[in-house]
Amino acid sequence: MKDINALLEKFRMINVNGQSSSHYKAMLEDIAQFYCENFGLDPDEVSILLSDSDNMVLSFAYPEHLVNAGMIPVSSPDAFAARVFKLNKGLIENNFHQMKHLHLFEYVKGPGGSVRKIWKMMSTVLRQEEYKFGVIEISRKGETAQEAGENFTQENLVFLEKTIAEFVPYLGKVLPDNFRGKLV
Repeated sequence: MKDINALLEKFRMINVNGQSSSHYKAMLEDIAQFYCENFGLDPDEVSILLSDSDNMVLSFAYPEHLVNAGMIPVSSPDAFAARVFKLNKGLIENNFHQMKHLHLFEYVKGPGGSVRKIWKMMSTVLRQEEYKFGVIEISRKGETAQEAGENFTQENLVFLEKTIAEFVPYLGKVLPDNFRGKLV
């Protein structure tokens, strides 16, 4: 497992330097990389979605190829991210392909022009105390369920929740005001 302490120290230094779009993007990339290394994922298997100031929609902040892909209404009954956000707790779905969900984002071509089906998903809320501002999704993709890899476990979800809770205070300080889709 990748050590979280070095990354937290880097985030402390970023926060000392104040808010900027480069700090924000670097922090998102570092968080995604942390989970890729700890869960054996490809970069397109980590997604970070942020809410607008009214908590009406979620927009992709990471990965970059999904930033302009559209928004997810928090009221959506079919979006896994919206369900996690509304329930305000983490969820695991190891039969993601069998559940009703928004397929749209699975067809956005990722790095290298590939499209891979999501088979397994784990997600939790980005929140500081009572203030929630997004979700992080960890997925396993592939042509088949076997290719996607092992199921997510309750221990995986606990790890995700504990570590993201340590990152959130730093991420909250570099978020753009009223995030909604692509930064300009």
